[in-house]
Amino acid sequence: MFGGFKYPISSFSAIFNDIQILDTLSLTWTQGSNVNAPTPRVDFTAILLNNGLILYIGGIDDVSTIYMSEIPTYNTNNNSWNTMFATGDTLISRSSHTAVLSPDGHVIIYGGDIDGSTDQSQVLASLDTTVSPYKWSIKPMIGNNVPPSLAYHSANVIGNFMILAFGVMMANNSFNNLTNVNSKIYLLDTRNYMWTIDTLHYPDSIISPHNTGNTGVIVAVVVSITILTIIVFWLKYLKFVIICY
Repeated sequence: MFGGFKYPISSFSAIFNDIQILDTLSLTWTQGSNVNAPTPRVDFTAILLNNGLILYIGGIDDVSTIYMSEIPTYNTNNNSWNTMFATGDTLISRSSHTAVLSPDGHVIIYGGDIDGSTDQSQVLASLDTTVSPYKWSIKPMIGNNVPPSLAYHSANVIGNFMILAFGVMMANNSFNNLTNVNSKIYLLDTRNYMWTIDTLHYPDSIISPHNTGNTGVIVAVVVSITILTIIVFWLKYLKFVIICY
């Protein structure tokens, strides 16, 4: 757990930059290293990569603009901080966005309050973490079920699909109207960055031709066992009838 406001004081004079670690076996908290830790911040996203790095993307603080290309990383393997300077497309700073990790190692971000800007052309972007340095890529909003500009929403990945839900929709070029809530769910195919209305037309796995033979063998075995079971029961029934007769 990193950053955030001090409750109940929600002001920039009371935000944190310490990292707290919960041992889920003993249910005890310990404080992690603060050496080279980033500035105190809130409304960022945290993503755990498969290699044990946590990426902290975006957010706001009371010091300066948090650049999207400057990504603090916390190594859970050795309790240390570092900073990755990403290349690629230049993204406007943002907060209250979402971030998910796709199966192919890309961090996909969506929405958020884009530094008070009305420019929503950067609402969808991906960070390629399979290269070094990481690389940003702004994605076009295309498909059959394109969502509106959202902030304070939620996002998760199931299979190859990112699911967006809840949040506040932009109104009058801001997200200040917290009653202007989103009640719909949106699906993004992370393989081609197309918004869709369902997953039925984009199956995760298809039986390939070289597996057809194996499938046929399995079907033949099941059918054979079924027929053999019927014959055995039929013979037992005939034997029972003959004995009774």
